[in-house]
Amino acid sequence: MKKSFAVYMIMLFAILASIAESPKEKPITTEEKEVHSAYEAINKAMIEKDRAAMERYFDKNLTFTHMSGKKQTREEFIGEIMDGTLNYFKVDTKDYSISVNGDTAHMKVTHTLTAKVYGISGSWTLGGEDTYKRRDGIWIRVE
Repeated sequence: MKKSFAVYMIMLFAILASIAESPKEKPITTEEKEVHSAYEAINKAMIEKDRAAMERYFDKNLTFTHMSGKKQTREEFIGEIMDGTLNYFKVDTKDYSISVNGDTAHMKVTHTLTAKVYGISGSWTLGGEDTYKRRDGIWIRVE
């Protein structure tokens, strides 16, 4: 009897622990879905080397900072994608959160990027925070 009670208590604690550790998902708003769609469109544009889409989703004043610390303007970044210096093959999003306040959104994201950059091929897991602004009905990455 003591053995079955002990097994029962262990199972009960395991179930309660798993419930307590389960993430509580909040409802996703329309704006959060739109920001996520913009993020996905940017990833697709970089992989497919779609200049028009990158120009649409990247603010004219946006700057990029690479892992190495190198900074680039929007035009420099897009130019290196188009000429094959930067080759993006896959973006695997691991985790993200989006907060929206009016026409401004912040997206924290962790993703694994598979690419060939400056002649070096690999997969890198990166985290960051991007800022988007809603302009003319679409979300533009501004930071």
